Amino acid sequence: MTDVRNVDVLVAGAGMAGVNAAIAAARGGADTLLTDRLPFLGGNATAGLLGNFLTFHNMKGEQICNGIPQEFVDGCIELGGAFPEGHLHNAYGNSYTVTPINAEVLKLVTQKIALEAGVKLLLNTYMISPIMDGARVAGIRIANKSGESEIRAKFVIDASGDADIAARAGAPFELGDEEGKTMSISLFSRMGNVDLDRHLRYVKENPDNFMMGEDPYVGKTKAEIAAGLETYKDFPLVTGYYEAVKLAQSRGEFHPNRQRVVFSISPIPGVVTINSTSMLGLSAVDAEDMTKAAIEGREQIFKVRDFFRKYAPGFEECYVIDSASAIGVRESRRIVGEDRLTTQMAVDAVKGSNDIGQGAYCLDVHQPSGVIEHKHIRDGESYGIPFGIMIPQKIENCLVAGRAVSSDRFANGSVRNQAHIMTIGQAAGTAAAMCVERRVDARELPVELLRERLAKDGAVV
Repeated sequence: MTDVRNVDVLVAGAGMAGVNAAIAAARGGADTLLTDRLPFLGGNATAGLLGNFLTFHNMKGEQICNGIPQEFVDGCIELGGAFPEGHLHNAYGNSYTVTPINAEVLKLVTQKIALEAGVKLLLNTYMISPIMDGARVAGIRIANKSGESEIRAKFVIDASGDADIAARAGAPFELGDEEGKTMSISLFSRMGNVDLDRHLRYVKENPDNFMMGEDPYVGKTKAEIAAGLETYKDFPLVTGYYEAVKLAQSRGEFHPNRQRVVFSISPIPGVVTINSTSMLGLSAVDAEDMTKAAIEGREQIFKVRDFFRKYAPGFEECYVIDSASAIGVRESRRIVGEDRLTTQMAVDAVKGSNDIGQGAYCLDVHQPSGVIEHKHIRDGESYGIPFGIMIPQKIENCLVAGRAVSSDRFANGSVRNQAHIMTIGQAAGTAAAMCVERRVDARELPVELLRERLAKDGAVV
């Protein structure tokens, strides 16, 4: 006989979207269970060693992400897992701020806030398939050390990142570009023994070799921005070394899949998070491809280390501390929802009465060729995130939270970022609790009431 557990709200996936969703649902009065395959919370932000949150502000400096996500930042500051300022202004120029985070501290902070909210956790657990009652998602079959069992729920939130539950339940989705090819996949790592003061001196002397102030709204030249950099905290997310990468590639010393390297500073002195690997032509929803990504990524990490040692001042004696235990996936499935966030909506900073939050990061697409393309939101503004992009077509009793929301490729290149998926997660969890309370499907929930509840809870709608 199959073991069955019953809850009000089941959140499948404990990345930052899922954690926010579970906390919001529990605080909304729902008996909430959060499950994940890992033994800790945070997804890419912790297991993926992402290193920072992007972005809590639009380019005008207005905070567009608050509520539960800000609680995580405040909790990390309190335990030394973030800089005292929390959000650091970003000379990189595609987001007004960067929020460096220590992944180990974030594991504790997310767990602490979730448990205090009354969220029940079931970790080291794999999702097998949805339990269907007609078009209604009635729960999920799971497997863990206790064997296989069922969790039945009055409402389900798919926060798997890849819309695994929604897709297997029959919801339509898109995958990648017109040919089904997806963005590059990366494996992050952390390096220690880095002299960031020495590195900053090099940046100030060679501003043209780095990305600074790319968004036209900044209105300053690279030289002007570089002249104003006083400490390494003024340039917390570094992108560049264009000439060095080109030279290293000509010598066979760097992989050919990127034209630049990226790293972010961390609250730990001398430690940086490296985002410079790139695996092309692989699908995040294919097990063989993800195995290849893990193997190739780990090989690239040490070649990237050698590149930094040879070409980046301040990195001469750096070493690899650790590599991520989760693969950095930028793109997989995107559901076809009741609404759709488009490139034009994002670029034009469109807002509407059905929005449950705002997004502001540039539209960042890593093409299957390895070329990285950016589009910018007009006038330093932010765009609205419609509630309907979380509601999958053709199925009921389910919301999708995270980067798999209904959007085109370039819009997804923005909304997939951490602050935005946390905003979406809080809205999804709040909506789920309201749906359980009112005994309605998400399509029947009055968005104006959802917006009121979110605003009351500190979110920026």
